Amino acid sequence: MGNHASSPGTTASPLPLPALNVVILGNGTKPEVHTEAKRLANAVERHPTLHLIGLDLAPDTDLSGLSADVALVLGGDGTVLHTARRMGDRPTPVLGINVGRLGFLAELTPAAFLERLGDLAERRYTVENLMTLTCTLAPRSGPIREFRGLNDVVLRAAPVFHLLEIGLSIDGESVMTYRGDGLILATPVGSTGHSLSAGGPILPPNAHMFVVTPLCAHTLTQRPLVDSTHKVYEMIPLATGVATVLVIDGQVQIPVSSGDRVIVRRGLTPFPMVRLPGHSFYRTLRDKLGWGAAPPGDRGVHP
Repeated sequence: MGNHASSPGTTASPLPLPALNVVILGNGTKPEVHTEAKRLANAVERHPTLHLIGLDLAPDTDLSGLSADVALVLGGDGTVLHTARRMGDRPTPVLGINVGRLGFLAELTPAAFLERLGDLAERRYTVENLMTLTCTLAPRSGPIREFRGLNDVVLRAAPVFHLLEIGLSIDGESVMTYRGDGLILATPVGSTGHSLSAGGPILPPNAHMFVVTPLCAHTLTQRPLVDSTHKVYEMIPLATGVATVLVIDGQVQIPVSSGDRVIVRRGLTPFPMVRLPGHSFYRTLRDKLGWGAAPPGDRGVHP
């Protein structure tokens, strides 16, 4: 019988990788998303180690439990947030492709993604698990409701925009009563959004912290607070007869009344984001937000 063992000094060829299952999602209300989705779908279908299993640009499809390895999400950051909420507690790793404006979560342009298609196909990427939050609304009357978020929870004034009083408790301890236009409780991902524009600090995405940021505080002593995600945060609007709205990720809005309890804790399931080689949080801050950039005309200390 012949000897089928490998000859000394030879190396067995590596087994080919199985095809990566890809689904394309996006904001179908934008005509440019349809155009780019078709272009990306053609590129994925032509690649030998990628398998396109679906293209869905509808706004209300249940995305929990997709059978894809990676979801390409076309749109802006709002589309990524909307997708995260629709995926619920069974999210698929998402690669955001910017067909919107800022693109902090959806940071790659369609052209840049097509140049990096080989990195995806050869699995040269990592998955970063972003912290989520769970928001429970316990009104004085009516059913308890629960929401999932990625960015932030905001209690803010609604028309006709009177001064709010919001009580904050952490792990059952009364911390402070905030007076102003509202209060933001943001995740590390959300710290570069509404909270940042209100004067809050930037947290790296792997931080295990929440940031509490007042909106237009009535006194200078009410400053942003950073605290652990292992704690439970409770916000209660205190002023009677003042219109107040609860906002989750800038998209879900629910009117609330004095005495209603808004309870926020760390979500049980993180949201997985695909990061291609070379991704840098600090470079994204510089490129997208102009972080650390010199003012126009500033030639530095050595002109």
